[in-house]
Amino acid sequence: MTFNELNTVEHFIIHQLTGVNLNALQGNTAKEGPVSYGDEAKWRYIQPDLLHRELTDVLAENELKEALCRLNPDISAQPDRAEEVIHKLRAILITVNNVGLVRANQEFARWLRGEMTLPFGKNNQHVAIRLIDFEELKNNSFILTHQFRMQSREVKIPDIVLFVNGIPLVVGEAKTPVRPAISWFDAAHDINVVYENAIPQLFVPNVFSFATEGKEIFIGGV
Repeated sequence: MTFNELNTVEHFIIHQLTGVNLNALQGNTAKEGPVSYGDEAKWRYIQPDLLHRELTDVLAENELKEALCRLNPDISAQPDRAEEVIHKLRAILITVNNVGLVRANQEFARWLRGEMTLPFGKNNQHVAIRLIDFEELKNNSFILTHQFRMQSREVKIPDIVLFVNGIPLVVGEAKTPVRPAISWFDAAHDINVVYENAIPQLFVPNVFSFATEGKEIFIGGV
């Protein structure tokens, strides 16, 4: 087997986080990893074409809708309200081309932290909307996918994307460990210079990104 960034660093990350060893599978045909690990919060591998999204979609909306109903009793009582929340999140994604990535990222972070409210309570009382359960981590869904095709100004394919409740919070880029001329810096360049400019919507919900060539790993925000 020829060593490259896919079957060394990228597959190693997938194996470490999800337990799925793509190198051990015939033709790397794994579609999806185990759904549950008991009461623990674990990353689950899902092949990107099983996320049921269009090439331009940032959010895995089926996962997000389920999480909104699971974490918000007022949305669970009227599931159509989940679409209203998602509509507001989509609006922030769209504004990135006008307000810039940092400002859009800051606005989305308010939603992630549960600081935003909507009139979903009794008598239209405003209630906080939870996108993530920070108290009981097992109430969230944790999905890892790779070779994630995304189209905005161009089509780009980040190596690793980590979703929490259908929201892409972490993007990772891996480079080969066997070429001395290649380092983590090349992966960081791809994220910061290439991806953040070509597909900025993907980084609006971003908490951090990571770059590695298997020997060193560096992380940073937008």
